[in-house]
Amino acid sequence: MFIDLIWETVKVNLDKDLRTEWPWRFALLEPSTCAAIVTLLVGVIVTRAQLSMTMHPVLSWTAGPWRSDALAEPKRTVRIVNGGGGRSVVRSVRYRLQVNQTQSSGTEVPTGWCSWQEAVGALNRAGLVWMDDYFLAHIGSGASIPMTTDTRQGMEILALGANAVGRLSRIDVRLQVVDVLGDVYQRDLNCIRPAPTALQ
Repeated sequence: MFIDLIWETVKVNLDKDLRTEWPWRFALLEPSTCAAIVTLLVGVIVTRAQLSMTMHPVLSWTAGPWRSDALAEPKRTVRIVNGGGGRSVVRSVRYRLQVNQTQSSGTEVPTGWCSWQEAVGALNRAGLVWMDDYFLAHIGSGASIPMTTDTRQGMEILALGANAVGRLSRIDVRLQVVDVLGDVYQRDLNCIRPAPTALQ
């Protein structure tokens, strides 16, 4: 449509006799019709962009030694919220782990990003006990991230006890969500990171 509108605009500015010759006599749509369609398309694009900005999910997370709904004595609890204007539905969740080898020598850990089942299996092989040393929420596709700016009301996705904090040097969570328009957003949560070399 844009190309056709440019074509018709160029033709209008040509000599009248030249417009009757090939290829200038070729016409797909009348100039007024083409202009109306282009205007409509531009309006749709601008409206969608504005709606996308309004409904954009804002994934925010916090981690600290706070109360957990899963563990009695947590040393680190991670919660996530959606502080944006529109809903966010989970598309996929992946995990990346690193075990402190001085605490759990020889423990097999998946390289790169892994599934919830693989992450839980690695934590169990590291000698950690589910719902005692750690809690890792199984967030399935289609789950909704709570819309609030109060992180205390957020979704608890991870809780670690003292034993888990001592044995783990890294836990990252990669979360992909979809908004009401079908746009995909990704957020990496660095729940535990390795200490800088100077501090080790």
